[in-house]
Amino acid sequence: MSGDTLIDPADAALAVLEELKRQRTEGVRHLYMEESTLEGLAKLFAEPNNEVSTKQAPLPHTTDPEADPEPGTGNFTDMPRVEESSPLKTDEVTPQAKPKAKVINPALLNPPEISLPNGNKQEKWEWLKKRVEGCEVCKSELKEGGKIVFGVGSLDADLFFCGEAPGAEEESAGAPFVGPAGELLDRIISAMGLSRESVYIGNVVNFRPRHERAYGNRPPTPEEMDFCLPYLRAQLEIVQPRVVVALGKTATDGLLGPDPQRRLGQMRGTWHEYSGIPMMVTYHPSYLLHNPSKSSKRKVWEDMLLVMEKLGLPISQKQREFFQ
Repeated sequence: MSGDTLIDPADAALAVLEELKRQRTEGVRHLYMEESTLEGLAKLFAEPNNEVSTKQAPLPHTTDPEADPEPGTGNFTDMPRVEESSPLKTDEVTPQAKPKAKVINPALLNPPEISLPNGNKQEKWEWLKKRVEGCEVCKSELKEGGKIVFGVGSLDADLFFCGEAPGAEEESAGAPFVGPAGELLDRIISAMGLSRESVYIGNVVNFRPRHERAYGNRPPTPEEMDFCLPYLRAQLEIVQPRVVVALGKTATDGLLGPDPQRRLGQMRGTWHEYSGIPMMVTYHPSYLLHNPSKSSKRKVWEDMLLVMEKLGLPISQKQREFFQ
């Protein structure tokens, strides 16, 4: 049967469980799921030999630039709703697959030493980009056809958004935040009266962490984050932003160091510091995709209002009243 593959319910259940654990690390506590998704899961688990099509409906999004809000006027309310965090890749499912412990690449235990060359910002950035894209350790962690993801944006940006690691879309495109979460981040930036080109966007880790699950993403390990942090610090040294925004708990742990007692709900909404730079912690855009409640959006927007105030950006009454 062309296009159809048998899925073992045990593998599917394991994949769902691991993905829920990953989302919990990002602060997700409530998950939005369409009724059709719930019915599909129930049917899958009830019928072990059920044939599941590998074809997935594309995530809703707009490619019409006229549909995007004017800078500072949108409130990212028209974001896509996501049924699953990533399409189920049934061709990667092995019957009776067992979870495998992550084998640490010994090379990850020796982070690179970065000393930026003399020159202007653009020359330093191009040198660093070439260094990262040529990193043999990073390249050894890539899947076949995957790309290393380096930061993008203005080298004179006052605002630096930091995520955790590339996902499937980013790994394919070789750029950060290009999937549904990236579309939502763009809307948040636009609602602040800024553009993607006027800020800088990077990740703690420059490669997509590999895993054996059927779908989804794995948070980077402390070793993976520690190895790539010198590359992130060098980007911060080049850009010299006035504010850093850590998107999600994993990015926060990467910047501030892991802390099992840390809770994102307690961290967000207050100012922290990274290498002398004021840092705001907020939820990752994927949190809003999976928990599209008005209160969740308001929490993220309150964090962005604090960032705007710190940067001295104009804030209209309409912007202050978003999601009230």
